[in-house]
Amino acid sequence: MSDLESLKDLVINQIDSLRTRIIEVSETVHENPELGLKEYKASEFLSSELEKHGFAVERGIAGMATAFRASLTIGHGGPQLAYLAEYDALPQIGHGCGHNIVGASAIFSAIALSKLPSELGGKITVLGTPDEEGSGGKIPMIKAGVFRDIDAVIMSHPWNYSSPWMPSVAVDSLTVEFTGKAAHYSTPHKGVNALDGLVLTLAALNGLRHGFRNDVIYGYTIDQGGVIPSMIPEKASARLWIKSTDLRNLSEVVDRVKTCAEGIAKSIGAQVRIQHDFPLFEESVPNLSLIRKVSGNFDRLGIPYKPTEETSRSLVYVSSDYGNVSRVVPSVCPAIAIGPETLSAHTSEFAEAATSKTGHEALVKITKIMAMTGIDLLGNTDVPKAAKMEFSRYSASGFASLPLALMY
Repeated sequence: MSDLESLKDLVINQIDSLRTRIIEVSETVHENPELGLKEYKASEFLSSELEKHGFAVERGIAGMATAFRASLTIGHGGPQLAYLAEYDALPQIGHGCGHNIVGASAIFSAIALSKLPSELGGKITVLGTPDEEGSGGKIPMIKAGVFRDIDAVIMSHPWNYSSPWMPSVAVDSLTVEFTGKAAHYSTPHKGVNALDGLVLTLAALNGLRHGFRNDVIYGYTIDQGGVIPSMIPEKASARLWIKSTDLRNLSEVVDRVKTCAEGIAKSIGAQVRIQHDFPLFEESVPNLSLIRKVSGNFDRLGIPYKPTEETSRSLVYVSSDYGNVSRVVPSVCPAIAIGPETLSAHTSEFAEAATSKTGHEALVKITKIMAMTGIDLLGNTDVPKAAKMEFSRYSASGFASLPLALMY
């Protein structure tokens, strides 16, 4: 057995010894759900846990009060590895995306790795990344240079299947606001109905979709549509999220939607204002060098999983600011099943699964996989080197040279 394999046995035992605490931390975050950029309890709780284990913590990084960076150097120099922790919840249903598992697995992968003998060398960092469900806290962290010296990134996500790679797609978030002229409903010709403009735009969007590629999906909410039926509404607005598997196509679709709304506004005599609510979430970039190591660690634990080619073909339209990270540093994000394939994220059922017996088992398993992958990176300099060479090749081509097997 190689030294690295022996270290993997040690880290598995270490995580088993921490099992009760790992589950306790996950449950505590789950029981105290907080919305994005307001995750004060979760951020402090997770970062304090890292401090207890010798990590130096910086809070409030990249201009976000609930973002943090916790670091610990081991051995005598080497790569810099970052685990990403998420911990924001959803309105009404709490942790319906299982970010309690994402946060707990990230910090305990790092903690378990830090307990190993000094054969490993490098810097272990945990980045607390707020508001994945909203504005995407990883994006200002990228702009602030937080990832500049990182050699590789690992995170995970609970899902309804297990796989060494969980692909994500690009998304743009728009607010479409029509302004017309108020009037009494008995004399509609004296006003300009802003709601009509909005409804016509959404109806036209359903027609436009026939000219879109089949990887384009969208959803919307009408946030303002008038006051009472007896008044022609002067204002009407909707939020619209549009997704596609690549940014170029997404940009073309968004331009067509804007053109449609502007044409309808002109035809009814209204004004329309379209703004981007959040920065673009980019599609994720696979790194085969890292995926292979994660796959090997799934195999080592005897966990059945979908291969990367299958997860690409059976694409679920998940979007995350992790995609933006994967385009600036070699990254990998495996998925771990916390329930059957019929389980759907962003539901109360998913929130329940995130602290179920199956969810707890999944949490411990993925923590082991992430920690073992950390050993691969910190124990063999050829691994981060290969990951960086692959990443450089893709980025030099504008990510157009990705392997065909992993193209959408």
